[in-house]
Amino acid sequence: MVQMETSETQALPQCVALVDDEVQITQALQMLLSFQGVPTSVHHSAESLLQALQTHKGQLLLQLPDGTQAQLQAVVLDLNLPGMNGIDLVVALRRLQPQLRLVMITAALEETLHTRSTDLQGVTLLAKPFGLESLEAALFGH
Repeated sequence: MVQMETSETQALPQCVALVDDEVQITQALQMLLSFQGVPTSVHHSAESLLQALQTHKGQLLLQLPDGTQAQLQAVVLDLNLPGMNGIDLVVALRRLQPQLRLVMITAALEETLHTRSTDLQGVTLLAKPFGLESLEAALFGH
């Protein structure tokens, strides 16, 4: 992670990070959010997201595909990821920015979720398949 020393985060657009190893899922989520005017940053592993994050004055930033910097508003992540799993990513992100909005998507509400429920406090869980309305409510409180 890189410590940024330039530009004010207030002037930056906000974005949502999508973390899922299934390309079709990230493409669909990216398309749905683009219709809402929400910029996204796609990552296929937890490690990819953590490596791409930058910090500036206590805020997490990501570089968007067009090269601009954006303030991380929320993360939509899968439970089952290659390498670091989704729950461990939640723990890592909470250490970096405790108030970050986190939405975990999973094909089944697995035993792992119950055994590590304390790590998931404040995380919205969405079972696949889910609708656009559920995703919007989880991300934006609609």
